[in-house]
Amino acid sequence: MELYQLRYFQAVAEFGTLAKAAEELAVSQSAVSRAISLLEKEIGVELFTRRGRANELNRFGKAFLDASRAAQRGIDTAVASVRQLAGADGGTVALGFLHSLGVATVPSLIRWHHDRFPSVSFELHQRSGQALLTDLSTGVTDVCLNYPMAFDETLDIKWEPLFTQQLYAVVDRAHPLATRGSVGFDELADQPFVALNQEHTLRRIFDDACVRHGVTPTIAFEGTDIATLRGLIGARLGIAILPRASTPSRDVVEIAVDDDHLVRPIAIGWMANRFLPPSASSFRDSALAWRRTRNAPQDSAQPARRKRVSNAQRKRR
Repeated sequence: MELYQLRYFQAVAEFGTLAKAAEELAVSQSAVSRAISLLEKEIGVELFTRRGRANELNRFGKAFLDASRAAQRGIDTAVASVRQLAGADGGTVALGFLHSLGVATVPSLIRWHHDRFPSVSFELHQRSGQALLTDLSTGVTDVCLNYPMAFDETLDIKWEPLFTQQLYAVVDRAHPLATRGSVGFDELADQPFVALNQEHTLRRIFDDACVRHGVTPTIAFEGTDIATLRGLIGARLGIAILPRASTPSRDVVEIAVDDDHLVRPIAIGWMANRFLPPSASSFRDSALAWRRTRNAPQDSAQPARRKRVSNAQRKRR
């Protein structure tokens, strides 16, 4: 049974003839006749009593008319609800983002978008890099903020860059390196590290840096939360490579690392092969406008390029 058959049936029931129903529906009379015939064949009974050109509902038709109108109202309500959910002005955006972006970046983006579309609501999914890609590919989220080259490059995801996060060596305040303005990555080789697990984008970048510098790290602790890692560092249980904290800590120090590749690009991504609802499309456009007109917030700030420190200078220190 097709929806158009219900509409054609209701039109004939309302106007009484095939000709008048066809005129109101802007289709041919034969199309209406065929739709009614198929409907009656599927149900198994005739719905009309034919009196010349007139089509009068019989008792089966009257019963089916009430049920079909209820079904049509349900469908119309569902369509209206979905349109409202997806609408740019008052819809809902299902947004996925990395844990570390939740303090400043995501609130800043939502505030920026709300200034233009105050009725929009958000469904927030704070996840690791791989989980964000899974949510995006399966339709749990519409858009995500992620490290664009993370884990799976085979998915048909369209990425637009937003900003770049500089990564730092994070040590406790009593650490011998704590007073340094910058360090070389090779100087960290013998230190115990606290690191995120393999599901996180920062771990991928850290592992790549170790390979790049020929360092085999000693992982003292693995975790799933940056705040926990910072607590472990403050307790003098290891050091880490992390983005700058949104708020200063009395227990740890962030030191620039002499490696221009030790950064994490952040981009907004969406599935290129799937319809993007107007609400999500509008938010994406707001994020790109935010990128062009605003400085990145503290949890995503890229500092000015640091001065390179040679190996000779390090030795003199």
